[in-house]
Amino acid sequence: MIIFLDLDGVIINFIEGVCNWYGIPYEPEKVTHWNAMSELTNTSYEDFWSRINTPLFWEDLNFYPYAKLFITELQKHGEVILLSSPARGCAGYRQNWIQHNLPEFFYSGNYILTSKKELLANKNTLLIDDSDDNCEKFLKAGGFIILYPQPWNEKRNFLKNKNEIILNSFVHLF
Repeated sequence: MIIFLDLDGVIINFIEGVCNWYGIPYEPEKVTHWNAMSELTNTSYEDFWSRINTPLFWEDLNFYPYAKLFITELQKHGEVILLSSPARGCAGYRQNWIQHNLPEFFYSGNYILTSKKELLANKNTLLIDDSDDNCEKFLKAGGFIILYPQPWNEKRNFLKNKNEIILNSFVHLF
């Protein structure tokens, strides 16, 4: 099985990066919908994206504390391929992040940058993503999904036990 693993909101703490960049308190529970960044940063949608369109922002994003262990556990069950939507002209910055932080994925080419994740769906693929929309499209296209619990998606009530839930959900697929 191929396991497509999203980056932002699953293994990379994008919200913390935004808060650090804007010098505001890190309160992820305030991000209750997918496009809440402009509200959180008190900027317009366009201004938010233009301010973070720099390698200094994207290449400095941190892993969630559990991320590397999570990847290792997933690799026991299939081939893990990083799958991320390139944010508004920042695909090169994302590649640089992968090269620096997950060089084994970068140098093996085990990453894909696309906003059309559903095009990769089939009966032998699993997507782990924090976007309700991405998961819904991937499932409709014939793949399997695990919606990663975050305050901005339908699984927000499962946040306290999210690692256990993800791994248990994963194990039950086999």
